[in-house]
Amino acid sequence: MLWAGAIAIALAFVFVLLGLNARAYTQRANAHWPVDGRIVDAGEARLHVREAGPQGAPRILLIHGASSNLRELWGPLADEFAVLHRVIAYDRPGMGHSTRPKRDGETLALQARMAARVLAQTGDGPAIIVGHSLGAAVSLRLALDHPQLVSGLVLIAPASHPYPGQPAWWARLSSTPVLGDVFCGLIVPWLAPMIAGTSIANNFWPAAVPVNYFEEAGVGLIFRPLAFRSSAQDVVATRREFAAQAPRYADLFTPSIVITAEKDKIVSPKRHARALAADLPAAELIIAPATGHMPHRLRTDLVVAAIRRVNEMTTQAAEG
Repeated sequence: MLWAGAIAIALAFVFVLLGLNARAYTQRANAHWPVDGRIVDAGEARLHVREAGPQGAPRILLIHGASSNLRELWGPLADEFAVLHRVIAYDRPGMGHSTRPKRDGETLALQARMAARVLAQTGDGPAIIVGHSLGAAVSLRLALDHPQLVSGLVLIAPASHPYPGQPAWWARLSSTPVLGDVFCGLIVPWLAPMIAGTSIANNFWPAAVPVNYFEEAGVGLIFRPLAFRSSAQDVVATRREFAAQAPRYADLFTPSIVITAEKDKIVSPKRHARALAADLPAAELIIAPATGHMPHRLRTDLVVAAIRRVNEMTTQAAEG
């Protein structure tokens, strides 16, 4: 009986320490990578939005993927286009410095509605949408549900189609009631930062991780409990959401360019990017060699060229 009591006290002490560590980690991460834009009211959530470039210029909206934040696409692309375009990026609901809707935050319909509200509060007219990974699925849904807001699409290493098997174990565990709260709230802020290197390397495989990527992309923000759980819920919902959305791609005549690597450890190019390029009636496919899941970081030149190409396509369509 004494041993049982001692074990219970020890476990309680460990939980308290882990809870204090999680709170301290969240405070450190928020201070290290603070809000660097403005917070807009999007109805179900308050979204962190960053903008650059002339007011009234043609708009480009950047939508990041899972386990990420607006810095992911902003870093390699914003300066390039902010001279002649209004570049806009936002933290998807629950990630970065955006709040999470109380319900249905993982659905692509709600995520697209959030993107539409960002566009509504940052200017007028349609925009070119640049989406990475799961952000590409949100971009597609935005074009499907709000076509008047989208002039063209650039989809980088897209996640878009149903797939066999189950989502990643960490996503399933994080989304589980009670256990998920314990895992995200206590274990992730303590353990994940120490082992993040392997996950980051898998994203860039077969290339090396760029120097200072963790710092520049604000990777540490994802290990806060709310952000990690939000991303996990998005990932777990993908099988259902992709299955419902994919049959609509054939109806999407928006000028589009799909960029993928030959091999990708995170998202299968054959099952997603190549299938998507075949499904979209007005799409071009670009293969970025040896870039894994991160063409925008490893071959930024190809992504920049694709955005310019889509811009030309949309300009020609408008003039015609």
